[in-house]
Amino acid sequence: MDSQHTGTPLGATFSLGFAELSVFVDDAGTVIASGFDSLDAIAAGRPYRRGDLPSNVTEALEAWTNGDFGRLMDVPVWITGTPKLVQLREQLRKVPAGSVVTYGELADRAGLRYLPRLAGRACSENPCLLFVPCHRVVAASHVGPPVVPGSYAATEGMKAQLLTHEGVSVREAKPRDESSGF
Repeated sequence: MDSQHTGTPLGATFSLGFAELSVFVDDAGTVIASGFDSLDAIAAGRPYRRGDLPSNVTEALEAWTNGDFGRLMDVPVWITGTPKLVQLREQLRKVPAGSVVTYGELADRAGLRYLPRLAGRACSENPCLLFVPCHRVVAASHVGPPVVPGSYAATEGMKAQLLTHEGVSVREAKPRDESSGF
């Protein structure tokens, strides 16, 4: 949650069937934060009130859970960050469910061709998980099919579950050979 946002946000959890998603919205029903931590962990000491999510958010999450993935991108999201991070996060919302892009492809789509590491930062610091679908971004070396999910703000296992739910074939990464460093 961004400390610059005015008003006391409403926080609630929603069951995806395989995980609980914590969601915060402002008075207008715009998602301002979401993640797989508890409401209190995401709020990090900032005040919030508990209640029911607005119907457009609940209906979009129910649709996503039932396989209608596009409706989630119709939910308004307060996208924060530097202008370049905002560009990248806006592009994330255009990556369709059932597909993945690399960090380099995301940067290119955002008009930031040589900034794949910034694309990684936009994902790793994403305050609105699922609504800004950073789980759809993988390292260039992990493109499949099947893809290797890689790391995720929640856990590697969560990213695999989200991608699998959206119809992406995933596989585990080959274990590193610690003796050789590869």
